[in-house]
Amino acid sequence: MRQVVGLFAMLSLLFAFVAPAMAQEATPEPSPTLLAALGYPELRITVDDDGVDLPDQVNAGRTLIVYENASQESLHPLMLRLPDGVSVDQAMADLGPESMEPPAWFFEAHFPGFVGETVPGQTTYAVVDLMAGTHLVLHDSAVMLEVVGNDATPTAEAAPTADASVGMKEMAYAFPSTITAGPQVWEVTNNGTVPHEMLLVRSSQPMTTVQIIELFSSDDENATPVDGGPSLADIEPIGGMGWLSPGTTAWTEVDLEAGTYFALCFVYDPETGEPHLMQGMVGIISVDEASPTEATPAA
Repeated sequence: MRQVVGLFAMLSLLFAFVAPAMAQEATPEPSPTLLAALGYPELRITVDDDGVDLPDQVNAGRTLIVYENASQESLHPLMLRLPDGVSVDQAMADLGPESMEPPAWFFEAHFPGFVGETVPGQTTYAVVDLMAGTHLVLHDSAVMLEVVGNDATPTAEAAPTADASVGMKEMAYAFPSTITAGPQVWEVTNNGTVPHEMLLVRSSQPMTTVQIIELFSSDDENATPVDGGPSLADIEPIGGMGWLSPGTTAWTEVDLEAGTYFALCFVYDPETGEPHLMQGMVGIISVDEASPTEATPAA
C-alpha cells in the first residue's frame, strides 16, 4: 500500500462546494464494465482510508483507468502530467497543505481525463490517452505515477465505440438531443481553450441552472432554492469525466436511469478564484426510458 503524500488545498476548497451533496450514505449498484471488456492495458487504482495503491509505472498509450473507492468518503479525483522542468519534489511542495491556490505551472500541465466522482464502495472506469512523463493522481492528496515509453498514439488503437458524444467549452456542454437509459459509453471532448470536467449528478426532480448554482453555493447542506426544489442531500453523484485539457478526448462509462441529470464543472478559474460551475457551466440532461427493443431481454 502506497501512502498518501501531501495535501492539495485547492481541491479541498472545491470540495467545499460538492462535499455536502456527496456526504449521504450511498449503496451504489455494481458498475457496468463496457470499457473493461475492450481489452485496453489497465491502470488499477485502489483508495482506502489508509492511502492509495497503484503501480509505480505504466506504459504510454490508450489506457483503461479502473478506480476503486474502498474508503468511507466520496472522492473527486483527477490526473495530470507534470510540465517539463517541474520536478516531483517541487510539485509536492507547491501542492502541499500550506498552498491555498494552484501554482503557476498547474494550468500548463496536461490533463488526460480521468474517472468522475466515485462514491464509497464503487468502481468507476475511463479510457484515456497517457503521454510519457511524470503524472500525479490527485483527490485530497497527491501520488506519483511514471508513464514510460513513447507518447500516446491514439490512432494506433481503435477508440471505444461511443453511445453518445459530449462536447465541453467555456462555459457550456453539448449533449445529444436524446439520451436513453441504461449502461453506455460516452466520448467526451474538450473543445475549449482551458481545462474542463463533467461531474454528473442525478436530481430527484427537475431544476434550473440558477437553482443548481444556488444549491452548490450554499454552505447549508439542507438549503433549497428560493422557489422550491430538492436539497443537496437529494442529489446523487453518477461519475462523469475528470479534468480534460483543451483538444483532448477521453471516454467514460455511465449507467443511467430515466430522469433528470446535471453536468457540473468544478475546474478552478485562476482569474476569479471560482469553479466554472459558479460561472454558469451547468448542463441539464433528460434521460428517457429505454424502448422495449432497446431493453435487455430477461433471461
